Amino acid sequence: MAITPSSAPGCDWLSRQLFGLLVLLAVFVLPGCATYSAGIAKVEQQTSKRNLDGALKSLDELKLTGADQMLYYLNKGTLLRFQGNYAASNQQFESAKSLMEKLAAISVAEQTGSVVVNDTMKAYEGIGNEQLLVYAFEELNYLQSGNVDDAAVEARQFDIKQRLIAGNNPTATYLSGAFVRYLNGMTYEEVGESDSARIDYSKAVDGYKAQSSITGFGVPAALDADLERLESPHPRHREAPVQKSISITKQSSKTGDDGEVVFILHDGLGPTLAENIISIVNPDPQHGTAIMSVAVPKFVQRPVPVARFELSEDAQSASSELVEDVNAIARKSLDDRLPAITARAVARMVVKNAMARKVKNQNGDAGTGGLLLSIVTDVGAIVSERADTRSWSLLPGNFLMARLALPPGTHDIKVTYYDPSGNVLAARDFNAVKVTAGRKVFLSDYYLSAN
Repeated sequence: MAITPSSAPGCDWLSRQLFGLLVLLAVFVLPGCATYSAGIAKVEQQTSKRNLDGALKSLDELKLTGADQMLYYLNKGTLLRFQGNYAASNQQFESAKSLMEKLAAISVAEQTGSVVVNDTMKAYEGIGNEQLLVYAFEELNYLQSGNVDDAAVEARQFDIKQRLIAGNNPTATYLSGAFVRYLNGMTYEEVGESDSARIDYSKAVDGYKAQSSITGFGVPAALDADLERLESPHPRHREAPVQKSISITKQSSKTGDDGEVVFILHDGLGPTLAENIISIVNPDPQHGTAIMSVAVPKFVQRPVPVARFELSEDAQSASSELVEDVNAIARKSLDDRLPAITARAVARMVVKNAMARKVKNQNGDAGTGGLLLSIVTDVGAIVSERADTRSWSLLPGNFLMARLALPPGTHDIKVTYYDPSGNVLAARDFNAVKVTAGRKVFLSDYYLSAN
């Protein structure tokens, strides 16, 4: 028989203790949530201004520990990557992956705070696509460090992780990891594993097609060309790619003597979550909470500043392609998770109302003390209901990529960023880029805000 607040042994004491906890949460934890939101905003502002030392300091001042430890690892790893401190960045991402494995082994029953208080009591482990993108960041760190062997190890580890996540979410086609598999294919080519490259290119193509109804774009043209090249002389039949970003233009034809510059842009800041609270007045407040509330997250998309960029060296240039729409995938992920989130919130409302009814019924004749306890009970139930709005704050809105074939030698590369109206946002130089025949060199940048 299920144990209810009215039938459980020691319920009187338990009810008082739980609502005491709710009030303490109102006094101490909820201001902390506001501090976290303001602190993350400060980190984002400093990062947008390219003050990475300031951003790292602001992140450390947040003191993200306990249930928020994952957020610290993910955001610090991103900031260190922006700094070009690739080894330290990967240490943070490795810590994030280790924590993901630990949290995956913890049963729902062991994180019961979300049932009684709210979902923020659970340790944050990252949604599926965030977990997949950790591998992309680590792999890019290795590639930009020139450590292609470790990048290949990361690609193999990703394959295991992606199959596990996809297996746990069989209808979530957006968890194909198409972008990461695209990177994997290039990595495998760099280490001379052409068959592995062909397999991951093929999976990337299938992934882009499967998620195209969500993201609005299909297979990047350069990826389609890669797969056709490796499948030659017997390429499989594939539909023509549908791509909403600018196709590669004016690029020199790559020959066996050429190398290639692969440039990836971390474009804008990804979505955030806001709180949506639905409250109704209890028609019988003497036998429950005065206000019955349900709090769930809602999607907030931030503008992506760069519509496209041009990668150039003298007369040769290539335009960017969209290779990952983080915003679209995050929106779909929330839509899929919202029914379960709402169900937990409703369950909490029922539990809190039952506990409040028990406390009020047993203390209704206690005079001033009973009235005070009734007020405390109502306040605790209302303010403790919070939606979990945590996310990997420094993820981009999307990733853009351009690839430019160049002859061996040292090149000065220019990257020009354009807004949706075609206006130039910024131009950045990457000088003395060494290009080797038959090899790829990976570069990256971030542009978070047009302000």
